[in-house]
Amino acid sequence: MTSYAARLHAATREKGSAVCVGIDPRFAMLPTEFTTGREGSAEARAEAIELWARELLDVVAPLAPVVKPQVAFFEAEGWAGVRAYQRTVAAARERGLLVIADAKRGDIGSTAEAYAQAHFDVVEADALTVNAYLGLDTLAPFLDRCRDAGKGIYVLVKTSNPGSADFQGRQTVDDHGGQAPLHERVAAAVRDIGDETPLDEDGWTAVGAVVGATYPEELACLRALMPRTPLLVPGYGAQGGGAEDCRAGFGANGLGAVVNSSRGISFAFRKGDHAERFGDARWRDSVHAAAVEMRDALRAVAAPETA
Repeated sequence: MTSYAARLHAATREKGSAVCVGIDPRFAMLPTEFTTGREGSAEARAEAIELWARELLDVVAPLAPVVKPQVAFFEAEGWAGVRAYQRTVAAARERGLLVIADAKRGDIGSTAEAYAQAHFDVVEADALTVNAYLGLDTLAPFLDRCRDAGKGIYVLVKTSNPGSADFQGRQTVDDHGGQAPLHERVAAAVRDIGDETPLDEDGWTAVGAVVGATYPEELACLRALMPRTPLLVPGYGAQGGGAEDCRAGFGANGLGAVVNSSRGISFAFRKGDHAERFGDARWRDSVHAAAVEMRDALRAVAAPETA
């Protein structure tokens, strides 16, 4: 079984792109061709979401190695939304895209096993965002899939939201009196756990970390702490992060990180220059242009190797 890191980096090289397109299907923001006449029920809204997501995937598939559906926006439409999530993952994989399910799941024992079964075994996502703050035992069923089924995980380490410092940045003291922010303790654990999973030919593990572009100094520090850890870097675009902020996340060969943009690509047609150039009617052109702009901006700071 080929490891997740190997598949991710092969796709990154093939497309010369480190772009991860976030799929956050907010019904009210979809182009009108999908929302008109579908406002009345969750089932109708979920149908609109699924149709839009398929069209979005068609546009971005040549430009990005990976997509990241945000599960919460699908779940917001009830059972029909969950079905749309599963079908969107299948559609992405049919188009040769890797899928990171952004669910931020984390629990212990049989509950964690159920989450792993749902997103890996049933939905068949390639990777999953997970929350380890209940303790490292919550990772066990996810790590089993990394070892045995070629899956990947991204552990929340330093998230991109302004409130991440409330807990993640708090100073902690180890058994020897040394101090470090909590996110550095988590990063060290992610590194050590990752070293126990199969590495790809370039030495990367399947146990990744979420580290936001909105904190470039911490990103540089955490990359140094986790030199073999794939990073999922949110915060680009709508949250204020830029390509230069992401530079430190990449390894020396231009691999090791994918940078996520959700609204900045999917709904680029709704604001700024893209609204003027394309608007609702040409939303596909807007998505294409925004993805190309991001791909090229990231190439300038970490040119991924190409096949």
